[in-house]
Amino acid sequence: MTIQILRAVAALGVVTFHACQWSHIDFAVGAAGVDLFFVISGFVLWGVGSEDSPGRFLAARLWRVAPLYWIVTLTVFLAARRWPDALPIIHPDTRHLGLSLLFLPHLGPGDDPFPLLPTGWTLTYEAFFYLAFALALLCPRDRRLQVLSSVVLAASILGFGYHGWYTVLCNPLLLEFLGGVWLARLWTRGRLQALTPVWGLVLIGLAVLALAACELGGLRDDFLRPFVWGPPALAIVAGALVLEKTVRFGRLTRVLTVVGDASYSLYLVNAPLIAVFAWLTPGLPALARASMALLLAIAGGLVCWRLVERPLGLACHGLHHRPVTDRRLGRGLRTAEQEPLAHVDADLA
Repeated sequence: MTIQILRAVAALGVVTFHACQWSHIDFAVGAAGVDLFFVISGFVLWGVGSEDSPGRFLAARLWRVAPLYWIVTLTVFLAARRWPDALPIIHPDTRHLGLSLLFLPHLGPGDDPFPLLPTGWTLTYEAFFYLAFALALLCPRDRRLQVLSSVVLAASILGFGYHGWYTVLCNPLLLEFLGGVWLARLWTRGRLQALTPVWGLVLIGLAVLALAACELGGLRDDFLRPFVWGPPALAIVAGALVLEKTVRFGRLTRVLTVVGDASYSLYLVNAPLIAVFAWLTPGLPALARASMALLLAIAGGLVCWRLVERPLGLACHGLHHRPVTDRRLGRGLRTAEQEPLAHVDADLA
């Protein structure tokens, strides 16, 4: 439940960022939802995939991530061809479409380094992390963490020497996946469970203060991102896990859990929906348009999850709702296979 709530928070941050962006309201810190997603992804994958075979791991990730992404990408491709003014963020070029569906980073027709569905840029890093993870799974069990850490660190270091990060797979943002992996390592060894709830509150409180300071100070830079937004994201996940057995929010928890379940759908569909809404409502006051766009995107994400993602998951060998048998991570990961391992948005970074 904790992981699903964190996914909800991450997705809502991204959606709010987009809704504000299209209404020319500054809310850059909402983009930090991507960083939170990356930490969650590393945490979950180490918890449920570290004992898998490479082939089984990659197949499970492909079935989980690719089909819905392909459907949404093809849908916006066709919509942008039919109504180009409504979707100015989409460039419906055939080559661009093909490379995007293959998760290959490239420069699009507008010379921007993002796929046809702009939010899909994070999936290229997910794909790279999956490959690094599968490589580690080829190694003896007691060497897998070291191999994975070495590969991700090497790629991140290479990324520092090349500033066109979004056109290559070497990006210091990969360090956020690795942070999640090591957090899972601490969890499996019982280190986080040994902390008192006060520590959970302190970690989350410090993270919120750090993010607020970044927003108020206008600190947002691609080079600094994994070191500015990454540590708060890591602290939020750690703090939430510490608090998991002691804090309950009743109905709010249930609502956030549903949003967390739908977070992958919400992440993929929110930017096109908000763009179309902005095109249809140019005369609305900025705050009203942003608020209405936020609600529309949430509703659209929930509908996509209920009518497309869930049936699709069941069709793909039941991966979406398959119970997690590895109990080492406890209650915090019981819905881990529902992970929307997608993470958020092109303009986000």
